[in-house]
Amino acid sequence: MTRRALAQALLGASACICIYACATTGAEGEGDRDLPSSGVGPFRKLAGDEVPGVAPFVLDDERAEYREPSAISIRVAGEAEPSVVLYAVARDAAGADGIVRSRALDGRAFFGATGHTGRSPARVLSADLPWEGGALSGPAALAVGGEIWLYYAAAGGIGLARSVDGVTFSKLPAPVLAAVAPSGAETTAPRAPSVYRLPDGRFRMLYAAGTSIFEAESADGLAFRRLDPDPSTPEIEPVLAPSRPALPSELLPNEKGPFDTGRVSDPEVSVRTTPAGRLHIRVLYTGESLAGATVIGFAGRYGESGPLERQQLPVFAVGKKERAPTMVPVGAGIMLYVQQDHPAGLGGGEGYFALSAAYAPGTETLARPLDYPASP
Repeated sequence: MTRRALAQALLGASACICIYACATTGAEGEGDRDLPSSGVGPFRKLAGDEVPGVAPFVLDDERAEYREPSAISIRVAGEAEPSVVLYAVARDAAGADGIVRSRALDGRAFFGATGHTGRSPARVLSADLPWEGGALSGPAALAVGGEIWLYYAAAGGIGLARSVDGVTFSKLPAPVLAAVAPSGAETTAPRAPSVYRLPDGRFRMLYAAGTSIFEAESADGLAFRRLDPDPSTPEIEPVLAPSRPALPSELLPNEKGPFDTGRVSDPEVSVRTTPAGRLHIRVLYTGESLAGATVIGFAGRYGESGPLERQQLPVFAVGKKERAPTMVPVGAGIMLYVQQDHPAGLGGGEGYFALSAAYAPGTETLARPLDYPASP
């Protein structure tokens, strides 16, 4: 099965003909018997022969500190197969965070990676509008009508930039979801957006604020309004909040409590229609403990509204401060990219953030990486 066929099978009616974004979070199940948060992974981190550099890292630079990836598969003019494109946060020479783009023909050998000497990912967005506050974060790429729409976070809220080729972007002058005065659980400016579309074309956005994840809606993707999953309360509630810490009396011997008692953030949404015809919203997210440890969790729901139901165990956990998940079809499986701690180099230091990759199904061994692409 080609990557396009796989993406269409996983995303159903929401898949695009030539450009498509992240897809499945596991097995489709049988009918609707399973909970909306079941059937994810398992993923395994990439091995040494599966990446051109140091496994499992696919994009790393101590000065740039690549973070918060967003993956999308795009067909580049003149090439037979789609490339995996990563948009990510990176630090420039002046220390300001902006957004860069890199791509790989196989989802592993990315333009400007450590082994690609003398090349760097292309910087596609910098903070140059008054409301942005001097730094950008949390890119989220979405294919819309032959364009790439890149949502991102800044000091004043969530912004949007649009592109025909995925390299040269034009920003909207104002945020599409503005920061508001702290209220209820939304105690910080919105960050880490993930945007998807409902079958009727409406846009939905999951975003992090404070310690929780919230939802917003737009008819055209250009201006969003906040949604309340529980209208019976006076405040707008999150669709996913941190878990309540377990009491010692509630745990079995050697059983660990919930992994996300401190914070939930960095949502990554995929959508499908179940065999029984129900809309299934599936969300990967960063779960953080009260002690600050992070892993990748999964939550879901049936239908277009209401709170998310979490899976009780993380779907990816390697103890390296993994966070900010994003996924895309590669070959016959799914590649998962996360921000992760990179150990210090030969010069010492404290280490730095970089982007690493994992793959499902975990039983499949990937062929050796292809050559680096000619352009980012």
